Amino acid sequence: GAVPAVTKTGTMFRKLAITALLLGATCVEAFAPGAPMARLPAMRSATCRNSKLALRMQGDNEEYRPIIPTTENPMAPDYAREPTQFERQGLVESNVNTAPGVMMGEGGLTRREALGAGGAVGIGSIALLWAVTRNSGYDQKDTSRDAGVAVVNTEAVATKEIQASIAGLKGNLAKLIEIQAAFLADPNAQLTPSVKGFSVVDIRTELNKITFAAFDEDTQIKTDRVTRNIIQDIVELENACRLKEGATRSPKRVAAVDKWLKQSTGDFSKFLAYFP
Repeated sequence: GAVPAVTKTGTMFRKLAITALLLGATCVEAFAPGAPMARLPAMRSATCRNSKLALRMQGDNEEYRPIIPTTENPMAPDYAREPTQFERQGLVESNVNTAPGVMMGEGGLTRREALGAGGAVGIGSIALLWAVTRNSGYDQKDTSRDAGVAVVNTEAVATKEIQASIAGLKGNLAKLIEIQAAFLADPNAQLTPSVKGFSVVDIRTELNKITFAAFDEDTQIKTDRVTRNIIQDIVELENACRLKEGATRSPKRVAAVDKWLKQSTGDFSKFLAYFP
């Protein structure tokens, strides 16, 4: 008679179960030899009997030991052999030097990197050249802003406040001339107390007050430069005049004091020349 359907189904399941067990045992033996009885020393060193299925990392008689970073061998990445972003994207050909013993930086630059570095250097050089030779903000040959020629707001200058500021600047110039005379008489004279009597903040305030009241914007471009020079002269003069008690100035220090005395008196005279 006919075989019941239940019997056929049971037989099929048994075949599938046996096949799965055989495949599982084969995989365990091939890829993890001795796994079922791994606690036994003999099984721990066992290898696969089927050489075609075995994973031979090293020799059959050698124990597989994975390479991991240690203190002695940190395994730092070799950036000299790492491809660039463009090389990984396939935009340019790889120029990575795979020769052994080549250290980072010895493989040279790619053409793109060389052009980029050259362009950066060129732009930097042009910017530096422009900064050194750039125009001062006005035509240096133009004499229309010089003292005696530039237009001065006489009404503003005639006020008591501006006249007091001009008188203060003339007093500072007179003190500088006295200090210069004392220095010429004795190059080792103690000038620091006299120079410290100048207040840079007060001088700057008076100069700005006069400039805004007396000159237009075009003339201020030139007088502002004189103002900055006067402030710098006072600061540099104070540094150059320092002298310990009983010491003498070296020829280099004498030249520095003489330079800043002449420059400070000259710049004060340039500014005050607008108000004869």
